Amino acid sequence: MAQMQCKHQHEGETQRAWLCAPALIHTAFASPTMRSDDDVHLSDNVAVALLTTQPLKRLAGIGFLGAIDYVKKGSGRDPHRRRHNRLEHSIGVAKLAETYALEIEMGEAERKTLICAALLHDVGHGPLSHTLEPVFEEYFGTNHHRTTRDIVKGTTRFGSHILDILSEFEVDTEEVLALIDGEDVGRYSFLFSSPINIDTLEGITRCRAFAGPRSAFGSASAAVRRWATSGRLPTNDFDDFWDLKNNVYNLVINAPIGRLLDTVAQSYMVANIDRFGKNDFLKTEKGFRASHPELFAYLSVVLEHEDDLRSHLPNSWLDADVNINDRKFFVDDSIELVGLHHINARYKQTRSRQSVKLDELVKG
Repeated sequence: MAQMQCKHQHEGETQRAWLCAPALIHTAFASPTMRSDDDVHLSDNVAVALLTTQPLKRLAGIGFLGAIDYVKKGSGRDPHRRRHNRLEHSIGVAKLAETYALEIEMGEAERKTLICAALLHDVGHGPLSHTLEPVFEEYFGTNHHRTTRDIVKGTTRFGSHILDILSEFEVDTEEVLALIDGEDVGRYSFLFSSPINIDTLEGITRCRAFAGPRSAFGSASAAVRRWATSGRLPTNDFDDFWDLKNNVYNLVINAPIGRLLDTVAQSYMVANIDRFGKNDFLKTEKGFRASHPELFAYLSVVLEHEDDLRSHLPNSWLDADVNINDRKFFVDDSIELVGLHHINARYKQTRSRQSVKLDELVKG
């Protein structure tokens, strides 16, 4: 196959011609997509301070879904803008936390802890989010949970800025981390640990916005407001959301193209693991792409050659085993939603896993 120079290369380097694929879209900051009419301004001073830190700013350069983010462009006014990154999601979750806290007149200390946990819960996500995390964990022992804890506690190259801000505003770091990790047993821990929580409400709504027009579920913030003000669990909202979650897994998360992109990216990283290091996990996607342009070129190849992809991938990749995880979500109408302990019983899911070859996922 012909060799050529492309813009991803340094002077003197060559690579296969088909790897110089059309440029992928870049992550660009845009207004969070909870709904266009939602106010996403955070009024709490500690949240405002945290948003000035480098670890949170980094999340503007981390896509929300992973490799599948590169399938389509966002819905903003400017066609190059992707309206889905981890910073937007984190702000959205923090806004839901703030909404709930203000509606029930939560005490200041608990409110600050809740909002900080919401804003920081994904601060440890790496480039391409969940796509490459299994490989980083297998080879370097890192994942976004551990990295979040390390960043918050000030033990990474980002320093102690977050830890210093939490201390300045008298927010208990361990309580924040306990909420994030689902280990807190306080009276508001359900907002993070329940099957229906502020993280999944925001995230699933955002995923659906990626796939197309908004669903009947509507606004996550409106549902949280009703949850806070009604004094009871909003059964209709939760039922609609659980149905939405099932649809999102079918339409987006488990979509064949998403699985294919994830698997190709993981296969490339494993085959070239000596080119990667643990510190890659702390980069933005722009920085990660500068270090590993060929990985992103393979994503372009998948999108450009989906119908004859087999001829463009190394045979060793095609023979690799791929674990396919399926999750289905359904509502058990026989369980009345009276208290928090009924959420687990009413909103159920099934999980299944099968192992296939990458070759079985490829067309052509």
